[in-house]
Amino acid sequence: MGITLNSHIPKKFGSIISYILHPMVVSSFTFWFIIYKTGLSLDNRGFIFFLSFFFSTALPIITVLTFIKMNLVKDLDASSRSERLLPMALGALFFLVGFIVLRGLDSPKIIQGVMFCGIINTIIVWLITKYWKISIHTVSMTSGIVIFWILGYKYIILMSIILILTIFSRLITNSHTLSQTIVGAFIGLASTYTQLVLLFI
Repeated sequence: MGITLNSHIPKKFGSIISYILHPMVVSSFTFWFIIYKTGLSLDNRGFIFFLSFFFSTALPIITVLTFIKMNLVKDLDASSRSERLLPMALGALFFLVGFIVLRGLDSPKIIQGVMFCGIINTIIVWLITKYWKISIHTVSMTSGIVIFWILGYKYIILMSIILILTIFSRLITNSHTLSQTIVGAFIGLASTYTQLVLLFI
C-alpha cells in the first residue's frame, strides 16, 4: 500500500519558514548581530539595539497588528498587494526617524547604514508594489546577506540555502511567483550593496 503525502504539509512548512525568515525577524537579527557579535566599540550597546529594534521591528509590528484589528489588513504578512502600501509607507517613515535618531547619537556608520537602507529599500518596494506584488521577504533576505558579506561573514553555502528556503516558502504558500521572488532578491542585493558601499563604508 502506497504512502500518501498530505498536500497541506508542504504549505504549512512553507508558512513556518516564512514566519521564521520574516523581514522583521531578519531586520532585528541583523541589528542584534552587528551590535553584539561584530566587536563594535559601543558604550551604550543596549540602548542602540533598543532603538534599532524599536524603529525597524517593534513599530512596524505594532502598526500591522493595529491594522489587523481595524480590518485594514488580513494578517501579519499583509498578503494582499493593496494592503501592503500603507504599512510600508509608515515603515519607511519609522526607518527615517530611526536613522535620524541613530545619526544624532553618532552611532557606528554600519548601524546608520542599515537603517538608511531600510528607508530606501522600503520606498523602492512601495513604488513597485503599487503595480506588482514583489517579494519583501527576498528583498529583506538578500539585504541581510549583503550586510553580512560586507562585514566579512562570507558563508556562501549557508547564505544560498537560506535564500533558497526563503524563495521556496513564498512559492509553496502561493504568496508570490518565481519572478517576484527573484526580482525582489536582486533589488535587495543591488540596492543595499550600492547604498552601503557608496555612503557608509
